[in-house]
Amino acid sequence: MKNRSKIAVAVVIVAALFLLWITTGTKGKEVPYVSVAELLEGDFSQDRFRLGGNVRAGTINISEENLLDVEFVLEQGEEGIVVHYNKTRPDLFEDGCEVIVEGKLISGEFYADNLMTKCASRYEGDLRNAENYELGEI
Repeated sequence: MKNRSKIAVAVVIVAALFLLWITTGTKGKEVPYVSVAELLEGDFSQDRFRLGGNVRAGTINISEENLLDVEFVLEQGEEGIVVHYNKTRPDLFEDGCEVIVEGKLISGEFYADNLMTKCASRYEGDLRNAENYELGEI
């Protein structure tokens, strides 16, 4: 009987430690997805955010000194914000492309450390004709 109670106590302690580890380990690491308007008007306790929108046509500016440095305007409807990014850009990054960026707002401009693209228009033709493909055709 004593062995069973010791095992039960050990299991409860391990479970409690695991729950504590999970709840404190993820605290403050969540990156909220906000709109440009919310970001510019809001008063947030955290400093990292995730934004989504389209690259405004004609606003991509790649630095001549460092080809990794790029600046562009991310637009959501009528709202827009200047985004700075200085890492390798995805292949599909171009004017009008849908992007998601993660980073910090500093003096009204967004400094991203993560840039993801989604350009579905490049694949629409393949999807529209998918029913015409037969097995073995490429």
